[in-house]
Amino acid sequence: MRVELSSRERLLTAMSLKEPDHVPLCFKWWERPYLVDESDCWRSEFERVLKLLKLGMDDTVTLKVPVSLNPEVETRVSKIHPAGEKYPLIVKEYHTAKGVLKRVVRQTPDWPHGDDIPLFTDFVVPRARSVKFLVEKEEDLDALSSLLAEPSDRELEAFLQEADRVKSFADKHGVLVEAGMTSEKGVEGGVVGADALHWLCGLENTVKAAYLKPEFIQRILDVIFEWDMRYIRLAVETGAVDLVVHRGWYENADFWPPRLYSRFILPYVKRLADYVHKHGLKFCYIMSTGIMPLLGFFKEAGVDVLYGVDPVQGGAKLQEVKKQIGDRICIWGGLNSSVTLTQWSRGEIEKAVAEAIGILAPGGGFILSAIDQIFPDTPWESIEAVLEAWRRLADYPVGC
Repeated sequence: MRVELSSRERLLTAMSLKEPDHVPLCFKWWERPYLVDESDCWRSEFERVLKLLKLGMDDTVTLKVPVSLNPEVETRVSKIHPAGEKYPLIVKEYHTAKGVLKRVVRQTPDWPHGDDIPLFTDFVVPRARSVKFLVEKEEDLDALSSLLAEPSDRELEAFLQEADRVKSFADKHGVLVEAGMTSEKGVEGGVVGADALHWLCGLENTVKAAYLKPEFIQRILDVIFEWDMRYIRLAVETGAVDLVVHRGWYENADFWPPRLYSRFILPYVKRLADYVHKHGLKFCYIMSTGIMPLLGFFKEAGVDVLYGVDPVQGGAKLQEVKKQIGDRICIWGGLNSSVTLTQWSRGEIEKAVAEAIGILAPGGGFILSAIDQIFPDTPWESIEAVLEAWRRLADYPVGC
């Protein structure tokens, strides 16, 4: 396999819709701190990067930006068990200068957060678990707007020191730096995009209100946009970041029909992408299912990289994706993780790699990955099958 570029150079070349020395292979790893087995573990992101670079793969390091609760907000958590309820109820209140926000969830056996409720977590989305969502009426919006604040001086100083550390490592080893998921003091989860609508309001409530109370949804999005811009600005101003990653797992067409996406989500994503581009950086959009009806919107929004193209569970038609957006957007994906890499034979996996490279790689603008991430129970033999097929087929020009 031909190696002429650093990992960072290779990824940025692909993200610029050109052909690098070979097709990049860049996985994301879901809570899997090892390669072959637990004896081959990594204790930090830096250790993981070095292990993967030795295999010839590409990887990125993430700069995490602090997002904190307003220090003037008082939180109160209690637990009750009313008659008629099978499970105890956790009640959490945020007392702000502009009102009180309250959330109530059932503490079912699979609740992973103990006796607390993080501000952002997928586990509050199911209606069967959430008795009351945090934001349900117009009166909640003023309190919501005062919930988060700029990092404190101490947090900012620590963040800038971390940015220097990340940049130093990235420069030394030639790896790309992305700013994606956030790391919040007092806050769990990510503060990025319309995904927060479903955490704050619930899935059914959000979609229903988008039809019946569009101004209500727009006002919440305006608050979330301010949070996002604060986060992106802090990341951009460090000078350490190459790529800003915007999560959109709940922004797909399974939840947002094209008409609603065009009204609510498209303007939001476009404003974020425009800001990122003004600072000379690339903008990556994560969406792993329901992408096909929205491909044209991604181009309109100015997305540089689409992470999450999955031909199995995501329903992505690779030929159509390449045809519709391949001239404008770098495609990151092409393989499925949880089905292809856990249930398919070695021969089937190799065929899937060959198909992804054969369709998506010609002309550049492609990063091979298994979507959405490599899971802890993914057999090493499956990862090895991807590696062997990729090494055999990856050199540009593809197919020669």
